[in-house]
Amino acid sequence: MNKIIASIDEEFQAMLSGRFIPYHIAAFMMAIMITLIVSVCSRHGEVFEGKIAVVDLDSSQLSTTLIEKLNTSAYVEITEVYHSPVSVRDLTAHDKNIGVLYFPKGLEKELKRLDRTFNIGYFADYSNLGQNGQAIANLSEMIATLGAENSATEVAALAKSSSEKVQALLQPMNMVKRELYNPTTSASITFCSAFIYFFSSIILGLTSVMLVGRFKVSMRWQAILEDGFACLVARLLPYALIYTTAISLVTAPLIIFGQMRFEGNYFFHLPSMLMTGFSISVLALIVTWKTTQPSEGGSKMILIVPPGFILGGSLLASGYMPAWVNTVKFAFPLTWEYEFWRDFSMRGLPLVDMLKSYGQYALYVTVITSILAIIYFKTRINYFEMKKLEQKDGEKT
Repeated sequence: MNKIIASIDEEFQAMLSGRFIPYHIAAFMMAIMITLIVSVCSRHGEVFEGKIAVVDLDSSQLSTTLIEKLNTSAYVEITEVYHSPVSVRDLTAHDKNIGVLYFPKGLEKELKRLDRTFNIGYFADYSNLGQNGQAIANLSEMIATLGAENSATEVAALAKSSSEKVQALLQPMNMVKRELYNPTTSASITFCSAFIYFFSSIILGLTSVMLVGRFKVSMRWQAILEDGFACLVARLLPYALIYTTAISLVTAPLIIFGQMRFEGNYFFHLPSMLMTGFSISVLALIVTWKTTQPSEGGSKMILIVPPGFILGGSLLASGYMPAWVNTVKFAFPLTWEYEFWRDFSMRGLPLVDMLKSYGQYALYVTVITSILAIIYFKTRINYFEMKKLEQKDGEKT
């Protein structure tokens, strides 16, 4: 027990010595920096309103009504209205607007005739691929609804029926969309949380892949092999603890002040962060076991953290990936953490519903720890055999 405590203390001393990565500082600084940058630069609790300019060449009562209704919706903000042709490039320059809505001349006249479908133009600025997707969907839905209302009134006047009956004839079925878990398109829920975990894991990964090299350079490798496997595992606990503390420190204020959604119990989420930090360090030791210097392990960090970020569903929906990828992705700790974060934070699942996931994650941690144990004891046996041979050679001489 004393050796285990001494091993943990030695890792803290290494962080504070100035001769190794000061992980206790780097972890907190990275988490705080990412939170500040993403949180300040992104929208959170407010509904995203796409800024759109309108070129209204019809200048009719109908076009004015359409503009007013669009502007009062929760998804579109009409920034400018022109009644003469204007260059689309000028209206979208400097990111003033994400698109331009074009009402051609004769709009009201053609709609009242009801003899053909009239098209309204929308020029979408796709210099940023993500900014127009939701805006186009919302515009299409609103234009279709407003058009159906107008047609229902005209047809009802001709058929002497109620506008509700005619609208039911024109639009017998309608889909009402409900945004689950992130209805306000809060950036802190997706981008901020994804990058906090990713960059915090990057720092932990970079620190962990240098551990084996540090042990050998500092002449501690023999002591680690002699102290036992429990002492080696104990050396990873400070890093997992700091990893969990740093992430909790930056996410807690966002949750408390209503800038980040967390529907579940945060205390039930903490074990998953500890397990993730520990798993990253275990994998780092496995892939860098034969390195002789800290710098040799640096490049191997890309095998541990980035795959989990790419495949974990943080920014790319898992449904787009093949079935085998959705299985292989669980070989990386960050994939598990993103799963737990979505279930606890966005979906608000209780602990009872997460026990199965915790059991699976515990099995994963057990497997990779067992792999590390096999590698460790194989090296330990070879070490003691070499030590015995050296002792015999010494006795002969």
